[in-house]
Amino acid sequence: MITKAFEGDHLSYSSVSGWLMCAANWKFHYIDKVPAKTSTSLVFGSAFHGAIESFLAQQVTDQKPRNLLDCWEEAYKEATTTVGEKGERILRDDIDWRDETPESLNNDGVRILSHPDVKSGILSIKPALREDKQFAIETKIELRVPGVPLPIIGYIDIITTDGIPGDFKTSSRAWSDSKAGDEIQTLFYLAALNQAGITVPDWAFRHYVFVKTKTPQFQVFTHTHNPSQLMWLFKMVESVWKGIEADVFPINPTTWKCSDKWCEYFALCRGKYQ
Repeated sequence: MITKAFEGDHLSYSSVSGWLMCAANWKFHYIDKVPAKTSTSLVFGSAFHGAIESFLAQQVTDQKPRNLLDCWEEAYKEATTTVGEKGERILRDDIDWRDETPESLNNDGVRILSHPDVKSGILSIKPALREDKQFAIETKIELRVPGVPLPIIGYIDIITTDGIPGDFKTSSRAWSDSKAGDEIQTLFYLAALNQAGITVPDWAFRHYVFVKTKTPQFQVFTHTHNPSQLMWLFKMVESVWKGIEADVFPINPTTWKCSDKWCEYFALCRGKYQ
């Protein structure tokens, strides 16, 4: 046990950014371990990632590659169901469907992956081969930050044949170039690759954004970064760790997440006083 409260053996980008978003929410999840239902946006994103990664990984390795919709069907089933006592697949009971249904969420995936622009965009992504002769999909990385005793563990969605790492994102609205350039997660990946001795051309990173609008969109943003930004990243992570180590978990009511719609712990926190 490294702190009085936190017993984990590593951090992740999502945990670091989650503490910055609302440390009280972080405490409910990582320390108090309060059970919470999973949002449909997380379920959809997980299934979508799985479908694309499965599709890209098997294009060369399989004699008869599956199409995108087959990969989606498999990934969606994996993300939304669990195995019952008799080995049958049953719908997970920990998903907060709200205004969605299993059918509507599935149809969104089919609609997006059936669009010609999206399909051609995915086909244009060419994963590189790692030293272990596996495609550079879901590549595990580890970042060590001075002053932080735990590693930051993460997974890079893809590294393409030009050596540029990338991340798949699903979004309800189109991204802007500035939004892509402001993503902090990018620095985590680049810093970890740098520590591993992997050279990334121009310190570049690429975002592949799949937009769930009525007419689906496929966006690609490539940004270059400055190695000096790592010093800021390290200081930021260290400050988060110091907060965790000191058992400091302030409520942040100013974030977009502080609402009954977005915070899974709203009823335990702000909601019980309303």
